[in-house]
Amino acid sequence: MTDVTHASSAAHAPARPRGAGLGERLEDQLALRQLVREYLIPAETNNFWYTLGGVLAIALVLEVFTGFLLSFPYQPDAGRAYDITSNLMKLPIWSVIINFHFWASYLIFGLVMVHMVRVFVTGAYRQGKQSLWLGGVLLAGCTFIAFTTGESLHWDEVGFAVPWHVSEVFQAFGIATAVGYTFAQLKDIAQASEKLAQIYAVHISVIPMAAILLVTLHYYLIKVKGISLPFWVKASGKKVPFSSHIREWLVYGAVIIGAVLLIAIFVPRDPGTAPQLLPSSPLFGAAHGPGGLGYKPTYPISWTHGMNVFFGENLGIEPDIWGTLVGMGLMTLALLAIPFLDRGKTALSGWRQVFDRRTRGWAWAAMAVFWLVMILGVVRNFFAEAG
Repeated sequence: MTDVTHASSAAHAPARPRGAGLGERLEDQLALRQLVREYLIPAETNNFWYTLGGVLAIALVLEVFTGFLLSFPYQPDAGRAYDITSNLMKLPIWSVIINFHFWASYLIFGLVMVHMVRVFVTGAYRQGKQSLWLGGVLLAGCTFIAFTTGESLHWDEVGFAVPWHVSEVFQAFGIATAVGYTFAQLKDIAQASEKLAQIYAVHISVIPMAAILLVTLHYYLIKVKGISLPFWVKASGKKVPFSSHIREWLVYGAVIIGAVLLIAIFVPRDPGTAPQLLPSSPLFGAAHGPGGLGYKPTYPISWTHGMNVFFGENLGIEPDIWGTLVGMGLMTLALLAIPFLDRGKTALSGWRQVFDRRTRGWAWAAMAVFWLVMILGVVRNFFAEAG
């Protein structure tokens, strides 16, 4: 019976064409035909706003690749990391790689924000697709952690602020001494190297693995649950292969990421000020932390410092690190709650439904909380002074 079954299966299996090339063999073995060419999507989704998720995926791949290259010369040594990154910025090829890695992180942050707003406005999490939104929130969290840890690895005074703030978090809960994360320990090169190595491990292993898993799950859910149609385009019922969507990714990706590459080539970056724990630093022996000395984080995470200043100077709440913790909590809860606060059950069909207060009022309120914290933090950080 078994032999008959195998013979029957072999008879019905699609025959591989003779003389098939390597590409066709890989396509056959990895089932790429079913995933790309035979997977049909609505033709209306081949538009700019619906391709930004794919451009984001390409940017993430390039970010991982350039990060892999940078792992060769880099060492998470608190006494050497600043000199390593500063020297890389002076070398012809390495300067482009490290600058691209830096500016591409800005692009990734921007694409995450734009993609999130597009999904929210179109209500793409409706009709049983809440898991897609929740997975996207987790991916956004990975992006935030990746940017934060990456900023620390540069190891100038701004980068040194990352473990400094981690110490403030532990101090707020009274466990800094227990976990070995006091200010005094951070100013010791040997002990700071241990902390930098931990941050490095999170940046190059934990976050990439989590991101790959979440991106894979995200695209799997899209394939299974289907892509939501843009409500501003009349549905034609026409289906096109997913490969056409990938071509759109590549076209828009070439333009957008190409612009980032030009910035990486022609816009040099300042290496920053050496961290205060180094004897060669002009800040060596400083009595205050990076924030107190007037050093601010770069834009995508600048809201954290702004919220700290808001809590400390405007609300009189100390330690001011509660600004970051409360802000982060509010933003996370707001995003997680959105698909459950939206009372609509069907796909949106027009702008009137997008702004319908009866079904989406609370969802809009949650989104407003997210952006209120973000904007408040960014603005307060911009006007913050040293001290």
